[in-house]
Amino acid sequence: MKNCRIKVKGFGKIKEAFLEPAELTLFVGDNNSGKSYLMSLLWGIDNLGVDALLGRDTDSGQKTKAWQELFYWVKEQADFLIEENKCAASMNRVIDKFQSFLQEQIKQNKDDLIKKIFNSQDVVIQELEIELRGLSDVSLSINRQQDKSTLFLTLQNKSWERELAVVFGKDIKCFGEENYWLMIKAVYCLLLDIGLNEEGTVHDVYLPAARTGFMLTKDIINKVSRRSVYNLDIEDEITPFTRPVNQFLDVMNDLSMKHEEERYYEIVKELEDGMIDGAIHMSMLPNKEVYYAPSGSSVKLPLRVVSAVVTELSPLILILKHMKRLDMLFYEEPEMCLHPQLQQKMAKVLCRLNYAGLNMIVTTHSDLILQHINNMIRLSCREDADVICRRFGYTLSDLLPPERVKVYQLSMQAGGMTEVEELKCSENGFAVPTFNHALEKINGEAYAIQE
Repeated sequence: MKNCRIKVKGFGKIKEAFLEPAELTLFVGDNNSGKSYLMSLLWGIDNLGVDALLGRDTDSGQKTKAWQELFYWVKEQADFLIEENKCAASMNRVIDKFQSFLQEQIKQNKDDLIKKIFNSQDVVIQELEIELRGLSDVSLSINRQQDKSTLFLTLQNKSWERELAVVFGKDIKCFGEENYWLMIKAVYCLLLDIGLNEEGTVHDVYLPAARTGFMLTKDIINKVSRRSVYNLDIEDEITPFTRPVNQFLDVMNDLSMKHEEERYYEIVKELEDGMIDGAIHMSMLPNKEVYYAPSGSSVKLPLRVVSAVVTELSPLILILKHMKRLDMLFYEEPEMCLHPQLQQKMAKVLCRLNYAGLNMIVTTHSDLILQHINNMIRLSCREDADVICRRFGYTLSDLLPPERVKVYQLSMQAGGMTEVEELKCSENGFAVPTFNHALEKINGEAYAIQE
């Protein structure tokens, strides 16, 4: 989900919001203000894919000018492919057409998208817009593979490159309108850096705030019944879980204990040795029960008899250990059940995950997590960073350049509506008024009472 600016209006309590996710995006602010709504929306765009934004097919009786222009442009590229087996084109002259058609389709499909995300008829959104940005001087190249029915698309500019292979099932010479439609959607996959639909392999994970409860009860929630009963088709009744939660339960059930991910080895070690003083294991049996092994003990304890800090961190540890590919983490309230000392360690984990290349969207009420992030932002810009790192035991993987981070504050206004504000990053990081005002009030009362 890159190169885009997302606008929402009339979304739950949220009056209006403009979002441009960064490598690490934080939603902070009041309880019940809409942080989870925004994160669920971003999860939905990223995980439900282009089909959820554009629709699975296009009605030939309702073709718009934007659709026709895209159709003829794609057909022009196909003609080159037939002759040369490859083509290359600048996107500059057609990016506005892709933008226009995208917004037309989102306007039609936004209500279905929200219902799919929340498995509810009651969550509404008045407006949703996705503005394509940062796509100047982008070129698209398409190569036809030897089997003649697979196209390999590459979108690139000077600083990045994205690739996608699409199997059409027939030679391009036999293409019909439905195949050109698939080509258009493939280009959108590259422009937005998202998948085609939700049927592909999961690379992004949502950790819900209620993860302890789900970890303790996951073995009695049947995966098949969740998919058939709890994922709402538009005309179905309300169901117990949102789609991000269903995905979380599926991911925990699908983890392969045979796979040991090395990318996050040191971070997992920090979580297990430095935060839970033990190790998390999952059985190879079909129900995949999760166990905790305290350091220095041969006993393996089921999660139902261990402390809250263990149950809270167990899904993160298992995902980092055993998920074959993890591109993005949607993390609700990582400070849950953590002592202030461990909240700082969790902030350190978030910074190290960012350094390891994991994109994250996080909701938090913890001023301690934010303060550590601010410290690492400031430290990354100091000329004497090496000296301070040696003093406090930090390494390059702990630092957080300011351009990688965005913070959005949600604050309740008169009338119960929420205002969403992007906070600016100073040389010392982000100042969060909703945190600071609460702390000032508490400190003022403490001074008056204890003087």
